[in-house]
Amino acid sequence: MKNQITIKNLEENLGFFKKMYDLVRIVDPEKKKVIDYSENKLDETKMICYSFWNDTKICDNCISMRAFIENDTFMKLEHTNDKLYMITAIPVEALEHKVVLELLKDVTNSMMVGCGEYEKGDELRNIISEMNLIIVKDVLTELYNRKYIDERLPVDIIRGVIEDKPLSVVMADLDNLKAVNDTYGHIFGDSIIREFGSIILKSLRTDRDWAARFGGDEFLICLNDTDNNTAYEIVDNLRKALEEHVFEVRGIKLKISSSFGIHTTHGNKLTPEEVIDLADKSLYRAKREGKNKVR
Repeated sequence: MKNQITIKNLEENLGFFKKMYDLVRIVDPEKKKVIDYSENKLDETKMICYSFWNDTKICDNCISMRAFIENDTFMKLEHTNDKLYMITAIPVEALEHKVVLELLKDVTNSMMVGCGEYEKGDELRNIISEMNLIIVKDVLTELYNRKYIDERLPVDIIRGVIEDKPLSVVMADLDNLKAVNDTYGHIFGDSIIREFGSIILKSLRTDRDWAARFGGDEFLICLNDTDNNTAYEIVDNLRKALEEHVFEVRGIKLKISSSFGIHTTHGNKLTPEEVIDLADKSLYRAKREGKNKVR
């Protein structure tokens, strides 16, 4: 069995945890809400969990979401403007809904990385931020990776349902990349994938959208608060940008197109797997209809 505790364990040990740690809290990582626990009851509060980090957006590398998904305990370093914390996230099996226990320990004056003076902690905070980002970044492109999809997409789906806003998920892949790899080699193919990621990144609205490499030459784009018509417009502009782009590697110039599949959900309580599957089916329809299309 993986590392987790029951609600009974939580009740019996909550006082002990509070003696051992600087901050103990229970969170719902899907809704991003802090949970109040009293008299054997879990009640959602209005407090947003990531506001503790003086941030206005969801953490790119949410340790509690990882603990929630994998049903195991994880640890991570994180920082506010002036303090460093060691966080332990432990899944809690509750009757009505699984939540996560977060145990935060202030390690501002006890954590050192390498050599040097860390009076202000700026170097260490930068190292931590970079390490946390590396975990959810794709090594080839500038986009997020599959782990980020698994952690972030459930949150955006839940938020769309709660706020009654549309969410459009796009699956995309490059047309005929296998033929390019067979003709010019995988170095050329990787260069195309890398540049495609850059083109996708430029097409996103930074205040609400994100994109990740799903695997190989397949990408997932998440368009929050976006209906199907708006999603189609955004994605078709991306398709046209790629269609006009000339890839060049070692003096070889080549054009390559891409196909896209969109699924928009609004008020439908679909799982991430269901949303991805529906977008994937739209993608394959675009492929069947001749490629270089948005469906």
